[in-house]
Amino acid sequence: MAFINKRALYSTSRALHIYISTALFFLLILFCVSGIVLNHVDWLKDDKNNGQITAAIPAELITKANAQLDTLPTLYPEIEAFLAKQYSLTKVKSIEWEKEDALVMIDYPLPAGFAYAELDFTTGELNLDYQTGGFLSLIGDLHKGRYTGEVWSWVIDISAVLMIIFAITGMIILFQNRKKRNLGVLITLLGVATPLVIYLCWVPQIKGVS
Repeated sequence: MAFINKRALYSTSRALHIYISTALFFLLILFCVSGIVLNHVDWLKDDKNNGQITAAIPAELITKANAQLDTLPTLYPEIEAFLAKQYSLTKVKSIEWEKEDALVMIDYPLPAGFAYAELDFTTGELNLDYQTGGFLSLIGDLHKGRYTGEVWSWVIDISAVLMIIFAITGMIILFQNRKKRNLGVLITLLGVATPLVIYLCWVPQIKGVS
């Protein structure tokens, strides 16, 4: 440790600790609140909204579909592009085709909900059933990264790394303060031991399995 410039280390740690805490201010609160919500899923029973949209399928798409009913799946990219442009639906969970009825059904997962599109190329009608969650359901799925997309997944990963740095720099700053160092270390050890004891003593688990 002799080659480490302690003054530079403490100064850098203090700056990182301050600015990471400000950068993560909103996300820390969001993840804490959503963590409490996920620990009380019964709060989410009535936190859902259902809706339905009926609209016309674009004439150009109907013309193409009628011209190639036997090979309708070749139009999937155009159908998906239409729904993405019109309703911002992009992540397809499943897509089905009923040849006899010229029916295409697409299922989209959403955070705290779903969207189910049924395109009837016989009648030219689109029926879109959807469910959206309220605020609590939404932040719960944001916490888990459930159906939130790749960009939000990066938000979770980067936030987690920054939280680790935030914790480490806090410990470094603690060791700079001689008066509070011993108490800080004691509280840190208590913070490590308490959840471990609770897990070992009160969290259900299988024992005696090799």
